[in-house]
Amino acid sequence: MDKKYAIYAILFAVLFSQAQEVALPTDLRQHNLTEFNASLFNPVFSLDRNNPESIAWWSRYQWQTIDGDPTSIFLNYSRKINTQSSIGVGFVQNNTGVFLNTGGVLNYAYAFDFGNNMQLSVGLNVFGFNSEIADDRYSPNPEILLPQLQLAKNAFIMQFAPGVRFSMDGFSVGFTAENLFDYNFATNSSASASDEKIYMGMIDYQLPVTLFNGVDNAYLLPMLYVKSVPYGDTQVGLNALLSSNKFWLQGGYNSFYGISGGLGGRFFKHLSLGALIEYGLDAEVKDMDPSFEIIAAYTLSSPDPRKKVVGFDVDETPVELEKPEEVTQPEEVTQSEAEDPIVEERKMQQELSKAEALAEKKALKKEKKQKRVRGKKKKALAEELRVAQELAEAKRLKEEQEAAALAKALQLKEQKRLDSIKAMELALAKKIQDDMDMIAARKKAGKKITQGHYEEVDKLEGQKAGFYLIGNVYGTSRYRDIFVESLKKKGIDAKFFYLEKTKWDYVYLERFDTLSEAEAARDNKFNGKYAERTWIFRIIGE
Repeated sequence: MDKKYAIYAILFAVLFSQAQEVALPTDLRQHNLTEFNASLFNPVFSLDRNNPESIAWWSRYQWQTIDGDPTSIFLNYSRKINTQSSIGVGFVQNNTGVFLNTGGVLNYAYAFDFGNNMQLSVGLNVFGFNSEIADDRYSPNPEILLPQLQLAKNAFIMQFAPGVRFSMDGFSVGFTAENLFDYNFATNSSASASDEKIYMGMIDYQLPVTLFNGVDNAYLLPMLYVKSVPYGDTQVGLNALLSSNKFWLQGGYNSFYGISGGLGGRFFKHLSLGALIEYGLDAEVKDMDPSFEIIAAYTLSSPDPRKKVVGFDVDETPVELEKPEEVTQPEEVTQSEAEDPIVEERKMQQELSKAEALAEKKALKKEKKQKRVRGKKKKALAEELRVAQELAEAKRLKEEQEAAALAKALQLKEQKRLDSIKAMELALAKKIQDDMDMIAARKKAGKKITQGHYEEVDKLEGQKAGFYLIGNVYGTSRYRDIFVESLKKKGIDAKFFYLEKTKWDYVYLERFDTLSEAEAARDNKFNGKYAERTWIFRIIGE
């Protein structure tokens, strides 16, 4: 599947949509996965989510409609192999609104420990799925020949999504590519072009928190991510997860899908259930119904909560109490070995007097030295203060001079700009007036305004006066949008306006101030960009 398949997807999204008018991005819509199944977000997350071994279910129901809704499903089994690696296997189904992709995914991740709480983790998700048209109820009009509608019924696709993350203490930064490498076995070619890749970068910080009694191992995990989507605006999002051994809370924002909030609880030490709701804020999706997500997980074994403390090892060997040692009685000292107590006391007093005299001498010497140092410091500080004041005054004068010179330069530059704009405005006004005189002369002589088809109206609300180079007119928005999209692929930023008199949408390539400019664009095929027939529509006033 080459680059034009993305165009096919956009066309199908337009043609098949009934209650839903918004074309969905082609990603997995996994931006709210935090507590469980987060390996679908980045393959390295299997190292520290769903720990130590679990089966987890995630389903997302996008924009509830009567006709059915694009639904994502992910059933995943994951476990830690050891302290440095993890594996996972799962079933995945993703309905993009145009295609239904059904298949499986394998996950593997490995962490390289560099010491000092630094770690580099790498991971890979390998997808294998069957892709088919999600909605075959649309029957194309046989009079409208669109080669984009000639698609294969289904195709088997292999897709490789690598990921990497560097973490230090609680901070980490990561990157993943959702479809960096893929292969379509139906066409024996790549399933996506180079400009159809989905990339995502993220940063997060895990902060341990203390909650109320009975709630342990709690932490707060905010995460910021940026995601590129083919043929759509770059998504910017923020997730925040508060997790503990009893419950979790999460909230988020995505620049396309809107705001979300969810919660979940853990029951019987193994079972976890949660739900999330998401509302659109963007003008394109805010009128859509909310989206829902359901999460269920079963942990197959329970880790010792003490192991979550870094450096803690549980020692199961019983500790034997030591027996108290027997107290031995000191031997008797004979009178001949003992000295006279009076003599001993005099010796101690002499030693004490010598020590006091020496300490007093040292203290006096130290005090004199400190006085000299303080005097030198005062002089040095005074000199430093004087130099600093002089430097500050010189800096102030320099800044004032520079500010004055800059203000004068900016004033001259602004005056030149205004003079240039005024000259351009005068030249344009003269050019427009000459053009109006030429049109009036043609009308007076009974000649045609211009060659080919030509229309004009006195004014049109929301549109500037001028000459519009028309490419086509449409009575329905569906085919108008297809035409505008095809022009954008040619590098033409086409726009349109609605004329109440004819009930048509007029798609124009560009607006011109004068008739001569519009005629030149019509005659040179819009600088060679559009070879089909065009004609001129004039709006006289505003």
